[in-house]
Amino acid sequence: MMQVLRAKIYGDSIMKGTILDDGYRYHAIMNEYLLKLYKRFGIEAENRSRFGITVERGHSILRRDIDEGLDCELALIEFGGNDSNFHWDKISLEPDREHLPFTSMQDFKHTMAAMTEELRAEGVQPVMMTLPPIEPNRYLDFISRNGNNKANILHWLGYANRIFEVHKSYSDAIEEIAKERMVPLVDVRSAFPAGEALGKYVCIDGIHPTEKGYALIGDAFSGFLKAALPA
Repeated sequence: MMQVLRAKIYGDSIMKGTILDDGYRYHAIMNEYLLKLYKRFGIEAENRSRFGITVERGHSILRRDIDEGLDCELALIEFGGNDSNFHWDKISLEPDREHLPFTSMQDFKHTMAAMTEELRAEGVQPVMMTLPPIEPNRYLDFISRNGNNKANILHWLGYANRIFEVHKSYSDAIEEIAKERMVPLVDVRSAFPAGEALGKYVCIDGIHPTEKGYALIGDAFSGFLKAALPA
């Protein structure tokens, strides 16, 4: 009989499996991937992810779960997409002022590291993952909807690819923390192609993966688990 491993997932809309259709409606499709992991590897996961949250909110969810008693052996931590985001409406109005990400890099690193240590203190194995890449031109178009001034946003950015670079720096920080803390890392980012080929794996908002993109993430987790778990 396959041994069942219990896991919890702490993340944002990526680990909710959020996709955006052509009518700008969001749908969550993660359950089907979690079911596949259960059938193949015997991992029973409770998804504690929330749409739109930063690592600070994720940390508060984890702390509440710890207070109530964690009933799992593994816990995945996935944050950074919203943390690296900006108040684009404010940038649109005041493109010559300084604007900071929702979560500073220093606070992001500190909180992510703290979550791994708090899990270990409870006897739970933390696992981290890199972030799937964003498509900067689609994202620029997306944040320029609903009254935001695209020219002002681009003026503040300097160049569209800066969005990609800032987002990537948070993914790089995750990789750095995992290495420093010796936390297992699922590298989903490298599963995605670069350049124009990325387009079919990212939704029209430039942020969320398409179903094909989530399939790449699923494959990355399957490869990780196949190597990590005993046969």
